Amino acid sequence: MRAYIFLFVTLLGLSSCNKFLDETPKGTLIPKTIEDFGLIFDSQGILSSNKIDAGAGIMSMMDDDVKVTTDEIKAANYNIWGLKSYRWEEQIFTISENDPDYNALYHIIYLCNYVLNHLEEAKEGGYFSKKYVEGAARFHRAFSYFYLVNLYAKHYDAQTATTDLGVALTLEADLNAKIGRSSVEQVYEQILEDALKAKDLLENEVEAEYTFRPSKAAAYALLARIYLYRGEYTECWKSARKAREIMDEPSDYNDLEKYDGEDGDPDEGIEGLPYNNYEYPDIICYKEASREPNHWQNYNLSDDLMALFDKDTDLRWKLFVSTYSYYGEKNGDEPRISSFYYPNNKGLNIGEIYVTEAEALVREGEINEALELLNALAVKRHVEGTYVDVTERNPEKLLQLILDERRRELMFKGTRWFDLKRLNKDPRFAKTITHNYFGETYTLEPNSNRYVLPIPPKAIASNDLLEQNPR
Repeated sequence: MRAYIFLFVTLLGLSSCNKFLDETPKGTLIPKTIEDFGLIFDSQGILSSNKIDAGAGIMSMMDDDVKVTTDEIKAANYNIWGLKSYRWEEQIFTISENDPDYNALYHIIYLCNYVLNHLEEAKEGGYFSKKYVEGAARFHRAFSYFYLVNLYAKHYDAQTATTDLGVALTLEADLNAKIGRSSVEQVYEQILEDALKAKDLLENEVEAEYTFRPSKAAAYALLARIYLYRGEYTECWKSARKAREIMDEPSDYNDLEKYDGEDGDPDEGIEGLPYNNYEYPDIICYKEASREPNHWQNYNLSDDLMALFDKDTDLRWKLFVSTYSYYGEKNGDEPRISSFYYPNNKGLNIGEIYVTEAEALVREGEINEALELLNALAVKRHVEGTYVDVTERNPEKLLQLILDERRRELMFKGTRWFDLKRLNKDPRFAKTITHNYFGETYTLEPNSNRYVLPIPPKAIASNDLLEQNPR
């Protein structure tokens, strides 16, 4: 079956331009049946024609988890736009450059709109059901708009969301569409509508190895994330719990074994890993960056992030943080993410559900349940026999412990930038970030305009209705 899938999407030639998006797909082979539509959503890999599992990567250079190497030769591995984002420059891309995240996410939205616009007249039959196809289209559209509105707009604030500029919102696969930006509230309303419908349409019987196929658990996990970023904590923990009831428990990192290598470095590999990234444990729905700002294995950990780890007992440090470069030579005193950091999924992960539910619960005063979830996850992330359960019952102190665990569990998975934006709204957690780049110091203040990425100039040049963000 997989060979046929890849043949189909290869024939689907998706590449052209229009006035609304910077780039949008235009098929040379027109899908007409439910089976055709299902195959659109069933290809994995950013090199595939439809890129349906594309997430985003640019935010990994902007947060407080990353530090650019001090080695000038290794620094050459970073893309120019990656370094611009690291310095929070006024413009990341020029008018002649494509923003890979913006393009990939709208590319997915076009595909979803096309399927949903033509679903009623599509002939049924084949492997995929009409119900699944609609659910998948709504899930992927909701996921893509969630990323877009959190990258290119302000964080959701119930007091200002109706007037804050969001992103261009379209539900039509119209190559000639030319529209302006909807409000943050309008975009979130559509995201919620799609995610709620996807939850009802999708089933759990999705082949486990194909985690790029959305499922009911994925829809609940996405809803939990949406409600968390909207500050609706009761709905958040309820959705997270629904997802958790469907999923497996988090894998125990004590069951992972490293190959014997020089100094026990994790870049020698971990035994028994599947060949495909989407088959790795703990994934609910797989997404990968449309394009990383550098080889993602070259992400050096910031001093701030490193200080959060117990380096003797935390297996996330022992297994996935390396002092070797991507090419095998010693990297000095600059720990970075290992080439074998298998949880580097930009989609939805089981660990995220645990820390999300725990955070929502403690914010609602449910201390016992929050502690239970925090400890259930953390014990599987530490060397067996070394973890001591957290017993802190002060809500504010416990919340900070959960946020620290969230940061460790989700490092470089694409959520930290969004977390900084939402936490900056709370004076207890507002944070000033400093990035150093070869003798120059750059500072990002809480709630700065630089937290909102510029709409790509190339897109604005094609559509004068797209208002630029102040930087």
